[in-house]
Amino acid sequence: MAQSSLAELLEAALPGGPASLRKAQGGADALAAALHCLMVRDGYVALDRAGQPLRGYALPKEWNEVPNLWAFLYSRPGAARTFRLECGQHPTTRRMIVHASELGPDGAPLPDNMQVMGVQTDNYVRLGEAGQQPTSSWHGVVTAEATLCDMWDEYVAAPLWRKAEKAAPGSAASGAAGSGTSAGGLAQAVQRQRHVILPVAAVVSALAAAALLYRRRQAV
Repeated sequence: MAQSSLAELLEAALPGGPASLRKAQGGADALAAALHCLMVRDGYVALDRAGQPLRGYALPKEWNEVPNLWAFLYSRPGAARTFRLECGQHPTTRRMIVHASELGPDGAPLPDNMQVMGVQTDNYVRLGEAGQQPTSSWHGVVTAEATLCDMWDEYVAAPLWRKAEKAAPGSAASGAAGSGTSAGGLAQAVQRQRHVILPVAAVVSALAAAALLYRRRQAV
């Protein structure tokens, strides 16, 4: 079965379309929501701020309440721990750093399983001309979808799950909903890590893009 497009996944997450996003940060909101959709597509279960599972691709309440910062918490069947996706966009360069990590019992990222990817927001999201009324459809909003998904799979999704601690067969995974890892204060967690995430943007993005371009040229 063919995978659903990001437009279809975003429709499931935000039925109101791009018109439901913040006017000042619609493009970045859309990209962060798209990355959340990729997490759920890959088998993760989104949690609300009380640590309870959300249905399907639904976003937690107040998911975009902090300017230029987004954070989501997940469990995953078969995982022993929970996971966090954090996105931080530089307000001037509009470069977004994506930080996905496995969490320890105290809710802090495990040093040996933190995956980072840098993307330029405007290269992957198009919401029309400035001042134009946002559309109600997600079709055409995410551009260069194949490239975005390829980078996501290689630099975030695959290593995050490969390095994750798996739950013992028949055990109650601590990564399940209600495990005790707090989902509250996600925005504060992003704020604390902003000084770590944002400065690596140029290096991570350049290396990722160069490696992907090299592999594609070799395949031709």
